[in-house]
Amino acid sequence: MVISRTTPQNSLHRVIFVDSHVHISLNGKNPRDWRRLLAEGNYEPIVKILSLYKSKNIMMLRDGGDNFGASLAAREIAGRMGIIYKTPGWAIYKKGRYGSFLGKPVADIADFKSMFCELLKAKPDHLKVILTGIVDFRSYGQFGGISFSYEELYYMIQQAKEKELPVMVHANSSAAVKMAIEAGADTIEHGYFITDEELQMMAERDVIWVPTLSPLGNILENRDFRYRYQNQIQIIKKVFNEHLATVKKAIELGVKIAIGSDSGSFGVYHSRGFFDEVRHIKKCGISENQIFKMAFENGLKALNIKPSELKSIHQNNKEF
Repeated sequence: MVISRTTPQNSLHRVIFVDSHVHISLNGKNPRDWRRLLAEGNYEPIVKILSLYKSKNIMMLRDGGDNFGASLAAREIAGRMGIIYKTPGWAIYKKGRYGSFLGKPVADIADFKSMFCELLKAKPDHLKVILTGIVDFRSYGQFGGISFSYEELYYMIQQAKEKELPVMVHANSSAAVKMAIEAGADTIEHGYFITDEELQMMAERDVIWVPTLSPLGNILENRDFRYRYQNQIQIIKKVFNEHLATVKKAIELGVKIAIGSDSGSFGVYHSRGFFDEVRHIKKCGISENQIFKMAFENGLKALNIKPSELKSIHQNNKEF
């Protein structure tokens, strides 16, 4: 963590926080209205959100991308505010599968080649690939299946690495996470339903895991009425508790965990979401200070923060 020389050591105002997974194109409550405003070029909501992050010392953010340029606009605005903001521009997802609001589709490797050329013009900070769907709250263990073949995923990741771009992979299930690790992913996003084998692989290969506990944890805490039917709350509770136990085991095994709130997803609000994620991870039995240290150190790596960028935080924000 970055501590100033003038403020007491236990003061929150001396710590720079890193949220390794956010979505500025969503707001946690009414995404349709929110996205309409941003798509119309009204970026005042982005300014307000980034001001909230800054007020809570969350000075480094990594976005998961969107399909209409909101995160690219946020990066430009954040730079003027002294905030480091990393974005893939847009995520890559398989045509016809989950991910339309996060990115742009590709049908095959040839399609990706063309898309990647277009993406590079936007100067992405990393590549994001959506390998699976999301957790299904209606049927335990379901996640929408795996969208890309190993060959396709490996090709995309290697192309990114040739351009020195880190790769974040949205993946749920043992098979999908194992595929992503073997293909060379730098970070695994979400990672529900994984096993000890994938944890060992992440630990051995220095892959960072961003488990995003807040979307499910917040639903359970808020007892949201939307999920009162078809045994959904029971399924969410089961999945959450299993995921929490897996995170605890990952920490014990030495897997690098980065704190990513998934802010913008339903019930996870920007800036507050980071502290929600910290609160949920505390249930693994580790202290808040340990979590802040983990969030900072692994967040720097997840965001591929360079020393010059970290120095700019000090230069642009004299309170740190």
